[in-house]
Amino acid sequence: AGMRFESSIEINAPATKVWALIDKLEEWPQWMPSIKKIERVSKGPLAVGSQLSVTAKVSGLTVTLLMTITEFVPERNVVLEGKALGTKLTRFYTLEPVNGKTKITIGGDVSGALAWLACRGGQKVSAEIAQAAKKKVEGLE
Repeated sequence: AGMRFESSIEINAPATKVWALIDKLEEWPQWMPSIKKIERVSKGPLAVGSQLSVTAKVSGLTVTLLMTITEFVPERNVVLEGKALGTKLTRFYTLEPVNGKTKITIGGDVSGALAWLACRGGQKVSAEIAQAAKKKVEGLE
């Protein structure tokens, strides 16, 4: 059975600004403590089918995942899927305009051998990304 986790936050900025931050994946480690490295495996702009190598430190473990983008709607929605240690992980980032602000929801679904651990770590990382994104975007104003 799969497990889901998610974290939402309102950022006082339009979706275009929030998207600009999400779109610059290689810069994520600069403002997000648990993300150690993100590399584009495939060439060209991000799109469905693009692959990324993501190295993150979760619950004291450093894990590198090969993630494939399965949904990609600029300024709205990104979904990535990957597998590690017999566990399937889907991550999503959804942006929703709300009265001149942007509600960002970050989360995922996990299933497989270590789903409970991935879910716990994923929840923590999602909340951290949401807070860090808010701080980064609002700090840019």
